[in-house]
Amino acid sequence: MSLVRGIKKGKTIELLEEINISDGQEILVDIQTVNNFWSSLEEFRNSQKFTNVEFEAEVFEDLRDKTTGRNIEL
Repeated sequence: MSLVRGIKKGKTIELLEEINISDGQEILVDIQTVNNFWSSLEEFRNSQKFTNVEFEAEVFEDLRDKTTGRNIEL
């Protein structure tokens, strides 16, 4: 058994890699949808209870670089 990615287009599934199966060979397909990053992140956030999460102000004090950066001559 092997796992192969594909993209559905109408009633056709286009495989994203070659498989070593002869033409006409019957196969069994187990379909799992793949979420993109943002939908996975949203699903994670909805599954957690973040209402009681609190951060102390000190956590963010040195988070950002406050320097002005390099001098540029135009």
